[in-house]
Amino acid sequence: MTISMLDQLYFPLPCGHEVILGRLQGAKSWSCERCNKQTDLSESEVRAALVKELDTAVQIDLQAKERGEQVRRLG
Repeated sequence: MTISMLDQLYFPLPCGHEVILGRLQGAKSWSCERCNKQTDLSESEVRAALVKELDTAVQIDLQAKERGEQVRRLG
């Protein structure tokens, strides 16, 4: 069984900390758990980077599925 890339990749927040990419999926904002700084995920620059990273993770998962691997999300 393969763990989804959404649960393996980290996304850099503007405050300098990181969060697991999959936790941001579908979120409109995020409060950093280390410094409590709020990030507006709909802000164009952040949104563009987030969409790109989410797409990359999904594409990697799809490739794994095409190879016959079972891809599993954590939590």
